[in-house]
Amino acid sequence: MSGAALRVRHFAANDSVFINDDYLIKGVAGAIFWKLLRDHQQTGRVDFTNRELRLDAALRLPEVADNLEARLLLLQRRLQENSPHLRIEKTGRGRFRLCLLRPVVLEDA
Repeated sequence: MSGAALRVRHFAANDSVFINDDYLIKGVAGAIFWKLLRDHQQTGRVDFTNRELRLDAALRLPEVADNLEARLLLLQRRLQENSPHLRIEKTGRGRFRLCLLRPVVLEDA
């Protein structure tokens, strides 16, 4: 990781996420992204599973038809379009990796 740090802000009221001052995503997909970034900051983890996200009650996924894969795909596309230094890559069935090409500073707003 090199280059200037990216400031990622999270607004808990609607789980919206901004990178620097640019809106990225909100709702469940925003909550997922914030969880991944926090876990990475606290433990250094980069590899995650769909199963662990489904079991995390804090994400408030619906019990039926959670559309987790669709939410992850949307998040992946938004990152590609808006922040080339942050990525989510599929690494296998039900597995993915958080790739940070620049340092990240997290801010709860």
